[in-house]
Amino acid sequence: MSSLARRVPLDRLSDLVATIRRRWAGDGDRPAPAIGRYVHASWFRRHRILCFVALTLFSILYGFSFAILGRYLLVQLTAPLLVLGCIVLWVLPDAGAAPVRALGASLMAFMFALLCWPDYIAFAVPGLPWVTATRLFGVPMVLIMLYCMATSSAFRDRIWDIINVAPEIWKLFVAFNVLAALSIALSDNIPASINKFVIAQVSWTTVFFAACYIFTEPGRIKRMAAYLWGITIYCCLIGLYEIRYEKLPWAGRIPSFLKIEDEQVLRVLAGLSRAASGVYRVQSKFGISLSLGEFFGLALPFILHLIVNTKTMWVRLLGVVTLAMVFVVTLRTDSRLAFIGFIVALLLYALYWSFTYWRTNRQSIFAAALMLAYPAGLVAFITLAFAWRRLERLILGGGAQQASTDSRKDQYAMGWRILKHNPIGHGIGEAATTLGYRVQDGTLTIDTYYLAVALEYGVLGFVIYYAMFLFGIARAASLGMKTKDPEIVFIVPTCIALVNFFISKSVFSQQENHPLAFLLLGIVVALSWRQRIMLQEVGAVPPPRATVVGATYRAMPRIV
Repeated sequence: MSSLARRVPLDRLSDLVATIRRRWAGDGDRPAPAIGRYVHASWFRRHRILCFVALTLFSILYGFSFAILGRYLLVQLTAPLLVLGCIVLWVLPDAGAAPVRALGASLMAFMFALLCWPDYIAFAVPGLPWVTATRLFGVPMVLIMLYCMATSSAFRDRIWDIINVAPEIWKLFVAFNVLAALSIALSDNIPASINKFVIAQVSWTTVFFAACYIFTEPGRIKRMAAYLWGITIYCCLIGLYEIRYEKLPWAGRIPSFLKIEDEQVLRVLAGLSRAASGVYRVQSKFGISLSLGEFFGLALPFILHLIVNTKTMWVRLLGVVTLAMVFVVTLRTDSRLAFIGFIVALLLYALYWSFTYWRTNRQSIFAAALMLAYPAGLVAFITLAFAWRRLERLILGGGAQQASTDSRKDQYAMGWRILKHNPIGHGIGEAATTLGYRVQDGTLTIDTYYLAVALEYGVLGFVIYYAMFLFGIARAASLGMKTKDPEIVFIVPTCIALVNFFISKSVFSQQENHPLAFLLLGIVVALSWRQRIMLQEVGAVPPPRATVVGATYRAMPRIV
């Protein structure tokens, strides 16, 4: 044993350990001590000529590929530039304050582009996807968000503090994104799945985290509700034009540089009607009437909240006119989803208002009678829905809607057999292809997002995705019943809108309104943070011991 110890060069081992420790501590630029006859150097330094030759060859091959295939694979060939941009952002120094005003402006611009401009009116550049309004405003939003995260430790500390108010939501959200990334490997069309994943990061992930930060600013949520009201009026005016002329206002008037020669786009511009009845279905700026109905279900709770909580007569009159327009356009969508969303918004907001009125007027007989009358009114409405044939058709459908009902039943039966065979998913964006259900004209379709999520991300992805929204609804409902702050109480219409979104996904699989849904989920987190800060200011809740970086807690400043 002693002879073995004498043979081991302990001095060289100590030099090696000291070198590793210095490099781990960041002192790798100092000259390394000699170890025997060798001097330690990094692999890249020792093979710098080889690395230079490899970089040169890669640049030459990349240039040739770009020249030959750039017209067809432009998006794929820009991947090295995106990686380089991420590296540049990573090495930027800490700039202190983040451009949060620009982030808020870009988020609102993206939402206006999403809800006001049709996606099928866009630039069609060869080799690129359609250059839509959402992509034009979504890319700057992502860049600003990345810049804020990369250059401001204060921004990172604050957003971490905000999302930790609702840890179950952000953890489920991150888990879902991880599953979505892993599902790409399961896809039969990997390039298409990568494209869908990138779009989701722009329209879902960036919107969610930006909303978590931006809507902590006082007054922001009220402005957002007013924006949704204005956009609803805009969509209703387009819908009234469609009712009058049975065509879209821009049909036949699109400039040539914005016109896309696509079969689906031409079908939308020609107008859509139900095959069984031949009734024209209003769609407004959306590509399908169900998307319009889903949007009404998300926006209507905020309009009701603004109407009830205003004391200005002209605002209430405008609200009544808006509700009348929404009702007329909803009927002309010929969509059960749109009508159910309208009714759910009215019933749930009436429940909240009657409960709040009773809670603040405990001694009032009228308040108690109003609260007790709500269950009776609900039962009367349900009875009327089964007794009045017209109302039953609006809610449950009739002969004209039977084909849609039967197709969804068939899709669920087919999807259940596929899930039993493969419960781990088939890749993001591949639900319709995996299901393989075609309508009479041969078009692939899938009519329920419940089934789409299960087929794309598997059973685990289905549980995580909808648990995320259910936790958001539960948190919003709990906070809405407790708070009395005039801004935080906007979490009540947010909760009702998320309930409508959850219901609509049972019969509707398109994702046109999903960025708005993730914005609402971010609003739940932001308003929960504001409620916690308010309670800490009055001493009702103790502040947290430390932030993520280990510093003692300090009150976060307002957005400047």
